[in-house]
Amino acid sequence: MTNCQACGTDILGQDRFCKGCGAPIAASVEDLADTRRFDPSSATVHTGSLDPESPLYSPAPATFPITKGSSPLNKSQAFIQKLFHNKLAWLLVLVMAFLFVGTGLTIAREAVHARRINRAEQAREAERARKIKQAKQAEVFRRSFEESVQNAMGFIPAGISDVEYPDLQGVFVTSLSSDDSPAATAHILAGDVLTELAEQPIHNTGELARVLGTLKAGSEVGVKLYRDEAPVTARIRIASSTVPPFQPKVEQRDQGFLGVGDVGRRCCVSGTRRWGLEVHRIIDNSPADLAGLQLGDVITEFDNQAIRTPNELARRIHLVKPRSKVKIKFYRGNSEQTIELMVGHGW
Repeated sequence: MTNCQACGTDILGQDRFCKGCGAPIAASVEDLADTRRFDPSSATVHTGSLDPESPLYSPAPATFPITKGSSPLNKSQAFIQKLFHNKLAWLLVLVMAFLFVGTGLTIAREAVHARRINRAEQAREAERARKIKQAKQAEVFRRSFEESVQNAMGFIPAGISDVEYPDLQGVFVTSLSSDDSPAATAHILAGDVLTELAEQPIHNTGELARVLGTLKAGSEVGVKLYRDEAPVTARIRIASSTVPPFQPKVEQRDQGFLGVGDVGRRCCVSGTRRWGLEVHRIIDNSPADLAGLQLGDVITEFDNQAIRTPNELARRIHLVKPRSKVKIKFYRGNSEQTIELMVGHGW
């Protein structure tokens, strides 16, 4: 509360004129204060006249904008902006992108290559397993087929050699099962080539197995053979293909020994069309060596039996008891010779 300076009447704080005399109340310091927020951007300070021609002219002071605070975020934004405006930075970004894409492509290519190698290896393993399985199946079939032929016909079959018979098809008789087998009874010899059975052509072992499957045990059928460059016919009585014939077992100590270490088929014996076995090796001090057999001799008969295959010669030697005497016919050059020797022990 204040008093009027003119009449001394009490004046309230919100009054601006005296109620007694109507005189204006003097302004207080608070009323003269400017409480508006100061705006430095719009504030100008004049210390003199703005008229250049006035002697009190004073140019307006330079004003500077207040900079914003430099926080870490603002610094990062400014760095990124500068970086993208820099050509070297763009080049660096492109190089990094190229390296990243190239590395990814290389890894992908190596992964694809590794998968291909793995698949190829798996395929090779599968192919090897398939071939092994086929070989085992073929071996099982061959043994089963040989057993059925030995039981039914009495000889061991084999495929013919293209070198020995380039223009002939059939099944080769490697050796006889025994001297009383169906083949031996039909006068089939080891070294013959079976070309026809039961009026059906035989070109290979598969056809022989097929024809045998149609024949009953005990039936007598015709056969056609090829022997010493000439056709031969005969008749054979088919035995059971599942029941092997009885064959007494000969112990090794009771088997004969000749001493001819290596022989090979040869055609033709000089002056004939016959096959024989040429001697390639003779064991020292063996019965053959002591009897005078020499390398290059061609054996045609052993113990009065025609010999045309190594398997048949080995079978007949083993059947002879040791210390038994046998005759051997052979060709030395163009002359046929015969020797008699004593068969040794097979052990």
